[in-house]
Amino acid sequence: MEVEREAARAKREHEEAGAAVAAIRTDLAVRMAALYRLGRIGYLRPLVSARSGEALLDGVKVLAHLARRDANLLARYEEALRTVTFRETDLAGRKEELASLAAEGRKRERELAAARAEQAALFARVRRSSEEERVAVSTLEDKSQRLASLLDLLESHGRSLPPGAASIRTYKGALDWPVKGAVVLPFGRIANPKFPRTFLRSSGWTIDAPAGAAVRTVFSGEVVYAQWLKGYGNLVVLDHGDGVFSLYGRLAPSTLVRGQRISLGEAVGVLAETSVEDEMPGLYFEIRDSRASVDPAGWLR
Repeated sequence: MEVEREAARAKREHEEAGAAVAAIRTDLAVRMAALYRLGRIGYLRPLVSARSGEALLDGVKVLAHLARRDANLLARYEEALRTVTFRETDLAGRKEELASLAAEGRKRERELAAARAEQAALFARVRRSSEEERVAVSTLEDKSQRLASLLDLLESHGRSLPPGAASIRTYKGALDWPVKGAVVLPFGRIANPKFPRTFLRSSGWTIDAPAGAAVRTVFSGEVVYAQWLKGYGNLVVLDHGDGVFSLYGRLAPSTLVRGQRISLGEAVGVLAETSVEDEMPGLYFEIRDSRASVDPAGWLR
């Protein structure tokens, strides 16, 4: 990494500058010791000991040489000290930069670990969701199959209209609703409310209505089924004759019995307090015509 190379270079240059300062300091120590030995007159000793003008001139030259040399030594020392200070600052900056990068690296590692954990959790949720969707679809298929089997059995024993009796077909499109409320789950192929990526086929309507609401028959008929059925709760099935049946699911337990005659608009029960098997609450209503489920919209007004 470039920053690490720069830090190593700064450290090396700092060590070299420190070595240079130490060497110059050694030279200065030698000069200080020499001056100490010369006593208080120091540099002036060659001048004081001169016996002639020529000796004095030589002493001046020697003195000038010593002064220049010592001044140069001091200048080098000061420059070396400045270099050391600069190298120390540079090295400290590189170390700070390295520490910052290391901290950033650790942060990135934590973020990467968190992202990986989130990804793993997402995959687990997707797998779990897919499994739940598979189970839900399978449950819906089982539910529909149970109802279809029941209705096939009932319709195989469907009754014909007595002479002079009114047919429900005559009033198709003019029948009253079994309960007041909005259709929250329509007939046909719809997106699964719990799993939007999957689709299901609704054989009837789910009508939103409060628990305890009275549910009334859309036409007179005979009770051919009045008990609990998995996926539908307490279910009442009326045979209106002429191959038409109406179904009312998710009811509270009632006293209706098979074979009982129900008049138009008579209550077949009330909505139960809770939904069935975590399904959308409300009345399940279905109309069967010649063994096929049909859209109630074509029968109710």
